[in-house]
Parts: sequence; structure tokens; C-alpha cells
Amino acid sequence: MAAWLVLSVACGGGDDTVASAPPSDPSTTVSEDTGTLPSNPGSGSEPAEGTGAVTTDAATEEEVPDGTGTGTSTTTGEGAEPDGTGTTTTTGTQDGTTEPTDTPEAGDTSPTTTVYSGPVSPVSGLPVSDSSLVDRKLIAVKVDNHWNSRPQSGIEHADAVFELVVEAGITRFIALFHHSDTDWVGPVRSLRPTDWTLIKPLNGALTISGGQPWIVDTAFSNSVPLIGDMGPPLTARWNDRKAPHNLYANTAEARRVAEDRNLNQSPPPTLFNRGPSSASPMDVATYIFLDWTDTTDVVWHWDGGQYLRSVEGVPHQWIAQDGTTGQIAADVLVVLMAERYTACPSGDGSCVPAWHTVGENRAVVFAEGLAQEGRWSRADNGDWFTLVGTRGEPVTMAAGRTWIMIYPETAELVW
Repeated sequence: MAAWLVLSVACGGGDDTVASAPPSDPSTTVSEDTGTLPSNPGSGSEPAEGTGAVTTDAATEEEVPDGTGTGTSTTTGEGAEPDGTGTTTTTGTQDGTTEPTDTPEAGDTSPTTTVYSGPVSPVSGLPVSDSSLVDRKLIAVKVDNHWNSRPQSGIEHADAVFELVVEAGITRFIALFHHSDTDWVGPVRSLRPTDWTLIKPLNGALTISGGQPWIVDTAFSNSVPLIGDMGPPLTARWNDRKAPHNLYANTAEARRVAEDRNLNQSPPPTLFNRGPSSASPMDVATYIFLDWTDTTDVVWHWDGGQYLRSVEGVPHQWIAQDGTTGQIAADVLVVLMAERYTACPSGDGSCVPAWHTVGENRAVVFAEGLAQEGRWSRADNGDWFTLVGTRGEPVTMAAGRTWIMIYPETAELVW
């Protein structure tokens, strides 16, 4: 097993505010940023895209929808067209289980793949039985990762997930739903400056609980639509949890809102080249340690079919509304190193951590129990990331649910 320490020096921002260990009082939380939300309380409608922020609905006691979630995962292949058609290879399914693969010869430890033809997801690279599910808009949901928000719900149904650090030394997620949907995902939390830079190239609509007005206005001015807390059937409060860690969303309803607003319904581009891993068979990576901050350590363990997530030494669980639980899993991990800076408003509002996601930096891809070093690059926030290996060769990774980490370039990464 090889190990590397990332020791490059960051510029352009102060240190993150570091939270103490989880408080003994479960009602104590990292406070939500103040500000307003892109929703109209009680009206059942939202302002037109680009009109700015308004107030949010209060917590509701109404019954929330069943959270079983539907949808299957999808796959994109190298060279696949944006409409999601093409032939790809894959080893995993959307719910974290593995598809049957060709049986290797005795003693053969190389990864095995199954070849699929027909419509595939541009996000995960997995097959989709209904082509209409890949020819539609992507819905993104900002999800809390404070300790009082765990276990989260619905992210086990996402086609891909972003993870990045916010204030107080914690991370948050952005769950991506393209061909898949769930009627219970959350807890939903607020917008940060880097979020829109990740969603813009995907032509997605981002569902949030709110955000500081200056951050909301920046997203609108860059043509990234936001969907706020409009109450049922879009959003609902889970009475078993305390605010602000109790808001949940229905992605199918978010799609309806996007259609009602006449937003561009074009699907996202193909995110990554899918196929057998282009990593060397010698670059084994079955235990990946990410030292996000002083208070957030994550381990991903390859169990032979998928990566299982643990946080602070404990398996990181998801929970469905009916109480079903499981460990968070991914088929592919993409680590994109980034430089931290502090984003501040020109007027009212508070400064928050943000990440440079334009330019280039180090990248590491973990797939099929292997690691491949490389670089990411993109010229503009409207572009998606291009990944190449250390010799400039295209990076290919297995199809499957993909966890994309905007990771501090000064943090430790060990495998």
C-alpha cells in the first residue's frame, strides 16, 4: 500500500473556523447562516429566475411523503453523446450492489467488467432502461453533514455526490439526481459560494434551504436556478429531528418546479470516461484516508465491489423514512484538490470559506480498488472538469455511483 502526503501551500484565505467535538447536548448545533431563501411562503410559487431571495416557509407539521425513493442508476461510456446513448462498461448499480461480471480465470486479480448497450447515464455511467430518464434536467440537492444531521436520507439514491468543506470544519454534500429520484432527501441545507460553480456546467437546478442574499444573488447572476423551501409537496419537516437539521425534499417535485418555471430541460454532459480503470494494476487502493479538517476524518474501504464510507471511525449510515438503514457506499471516488479562499460580500453579509474550481490542480481517482494520479483542469465555471493522468493521458474509470470531493490541497490523503 502506498501513501502520499499533500503538502502544497494554500493562498488567498484565512484558516477555517474549526468546530469542537460533537457537543454533549444534541440540541446544540453549528448555527445556520442568516439570510433569506429563494421561496415564497404560502404562495406555492417562487420568484422568476434571477429575481433574488425572499423569505422561507416555516416548519410544518403536515405529514411528509413516503421516503422509499425510486429510480435506478445509469452509466455513461467514453465518447458517449450528451443524449446518454452509447455502449459502456460497469461494475456497480445505483443502490451500491454489484452487477454480475464475467468470471475471471483462476488467479486473475484484475478488475472485471460487464458490457452494456443502450441508454446510459451521463452522470454515473450505468445503464438506464428508460431513455426518457437520461434526456432530462439534473436536480441537485444541498445536504447537511453536521453530526446532528446523520444519518442522512436519500443520498443512497443519488447518481453522484459532491462533498466539500464549509465553515466550522465540517463538510456538506450536493446530491445529484438525473435519471434517479427520491421523495425523501436531506436534511437540506443552505447555499455556499462554490456550489453554483459545480452545478452550472451540469445545467442543473439546485434545491437549498436558503442562503445569504449575496450568495443567492451570485448564483442567479450566473444563471444557476435555485429551488427553496416551498413546503409540501416539495419540502417537509421531519418532526423527529430539530431544526435546522430536519428539512427534506422530494426531487420529483423539484423537477415539476423546474418545468413550471420553464427552465432549460437539457441533460447534463457526460462527466467522465467510463470503462475499465486506466490505473496500473500495481496501484492498489483498498483503504483511503481523507483528513478533511481537524474535526472531519473520513475513510473509504474497498470491499471488493464498492467503497464503504466511515466518518470519525464509525460506519456512515443512511436512513430511509421507514427506518431502513445502510452504510453509505460509492463505486468510484474522484478527489479534486482545490485551493481555499475566503469569499466575502461587497455589502451586508458574512464571509465564508470557498474553493477555487477554475484552473488546474492535482486529482486522484479511486476505482475498482485501484488509484490513479493525475490532474484536473477547466477554463471557466461553465466548463466541466477534464481529467488526465500524469503523462497527459485520458483517465478512464468504472461506471457507477461517483463521489466527487473538492478536497483541500493542504490536507492529508493516504492510501
